[in-house]
Amino acid sequence: MSQAWWRQALAICAKDMRIEFRERTSVTSVLLFAVTSLVVVGFALAGLALTSDVAVPLLWIVLFFAAFSGLAHVFVEEEEGGTASALLMAASAEGVYVGKLLYNLALLGVVGLVAVPLFLLITGLPVPRAGQFVGVVVFGSVALASAATIVGAIVAKARARGALFGALGFPVVLPLLMMAVVATRRAVGADADDWSWMRDVGGLVGYAAMMVAASVLVFPAIWETN
Repeated sequence: MSQAWWRQALAICAKDMRIEFRERTSVTSVLLFAVTSLVVVGFALAGLALTSDVAVPLLWIVLFFAAFSGLAHVFVEEEEGGTASALLMAASAEGVYVGKLLYNLALLGVVGLVAVPLFLLITGLPVPRAGQFVGVVVFGSVALASAATIVGAIVAKARARGALFGALGFPVVLPLLMMAVVATRRAVGADADDWSWMRDVGGLVGYAAMMVAASVLVFPAIWETN
């Protein structure tokens, strides 16, 4: 990596945030999807006694589809807008990837701030250890954003983009979803004092680190493909 890659990353992230602040396309679509999904879940589960074994997977399903409905499109917008070539000349591949990742993290953070409290309100899921619960959601969201970013880069170079998002994204994210569900159940369950959930958080951190490291290695080949 060049010494200026992090400056390029910050500039690209700031550029995407300015565009988003002006147009509000991605955050609106992602939030609308998340809120609509949660409202549907609320109506479907009305009057039912919802246990954590059922509620926790629903939370991560909503976050997964919300993430891949918006986060994976960051590179597609560059390709469809004709700005990918200019971005390729203006910044290194590493700077582009990290900048897009930072933007996705910010976007998913906004979604989480709205969707997670709304989910808890609708389902009435008790959270005996709020700190543990927040930690799991935060690290799981970071891992989810890292996966969505590289999947978006791969799909942006394909022709049948719409069909590839789910087909390519779900197998990549499946191990993450399994770890996140287990960790969240332990954080909100009766055994919340059991610090074994920390092992699951370590798995989430390891997944995110592995995904980012692999993405940094393969992204230049993906991004520089015409």
